Amino acid sequence: MDLFEPIWKGLIIGILFTLTFGTVFFSIIQTSIKRGLIKALFIALGVVLSDAFFITAAVLGTVFIADEIKTHDIEIRLIGFSFLLILGIRSIVKKEIDHTNDEVPIAKKDILYIIKGIMLNSINPMILISWMGVTTYIETVHHFSLEKTVLFYLVVLATMFSTMLGISYFARKLKNVLSAENMNRLNVGSGIIFIIFAGIIIWPLLVSLMY
Repeated sequence: MDLFEPIWKGLIIGILFTLTFGTVFFSIIQTSIKRGLIKALFIALGVVLSDAFFITAAVLGTVFIADEIKTHDIEIRLIGFSFLLILGIRSIVKKEIDHTNDEVPIAKKDILYIIKGIMLNSINPMILISWMGVTTYIETVHHFSLEKTVLFYLVVLATMFSTMLGISYFARKLKNVLSAENMNRLNVGSGIIFIIFAGIIIWPLLVSLMY
């Protein structure tokens, strides 16, 4: 089994998704600055747990129709294209607000920070849509087997947690470098990449219609 492709693609997607969702990003910086590295990592853990749940839902949703993928290739490509296009457009047009100077609510128990991470991530309506789009992409364009899909997502989650660890560690410096203005620029770049992925999914369908 060629393991290189799901690994490097998982690294890219993991970094992209970590830096795209601004509310979680700023919350981690805020908590690291005011409450310390460990508390920020508990929020990161909550985010990863939430994403793991939604990824599982996305993968199982496609596994159930695995035998029908060829039969419904057009529908699946259209769904994946729509998911990633919506994610890309939303990433480009949304505006971030810097909350790093806001007061942080007192939370004495570590579990509360984990719950905060889960809630911050889960209340985003784009999370499941995003993972559905990525799952459709890797299965229709790259035809990942279930084993490669699992490896891909393990790398994604590990990359996301590692990136959030780095963000938490360098929070004081990142506070000025990754301001809300710079995050908006980053969102535009990420949005363009997601739209490109959407185009890759739909391109074979467009070609087939033209010829």
